Amino acid sequence: MSKKTIYAKEFDICVSMSDLVTWEGDQKAPSADLQAVFTTLEIPVNIIELHELYFAHLYNGYGDVHVYHAQNNGGSIFTVDLYRELTDQQDLTGLFLRIESPAFDQALAHLRSFFDSARCQVAFEQASYSRRLRETLDESRYPRLVEVDHDFIQQHYTHR
Repeated sequence: MSKKTIYAKEFDICVSMSDLVTWEGDQKAPSADLQAVFTTLEIPVNIIELHELYFAHLYNGYGDVHVYHAQNNGGSIFTVDLYRELTDQQDLTGLFLRIESPAFDQALAHLRSFFDSARCQVAFEQASYSRRLRETLDESRYPRLVEVDHDFIQQHYTHR
């Protein structure tokens, strides 16, 4: 009987948007471990810009999906759903990632360290197939009405 290895290269993470940055006085900087993940995978994400986009709306019920593709290392992809649920008081944010890189172990170590240091740890799921990642990648689902009785239409943006 041959043994097959199923690789779990997809991740669903939920933390507070505040965990993506650190503060030194009134200056914010990207989380060092999260930035290291993106640097290792060559995914061009501006964490500060995402943080500012998230808080650009003063009220809940807004936020789009952003997709970032790795520049030179195959199929690594990062998606983030910036939608703020109407009743969310923790600024919970869904981060979804596929790691297709020879530096998988290095990226995973930084990703795990990022989550472990987060103040609001909701979920860290590693799987061979992420339904949520697929949903955020599916451009045919957008633009879409997110919640009934709320007029916000969520958009989908791809960054290469």
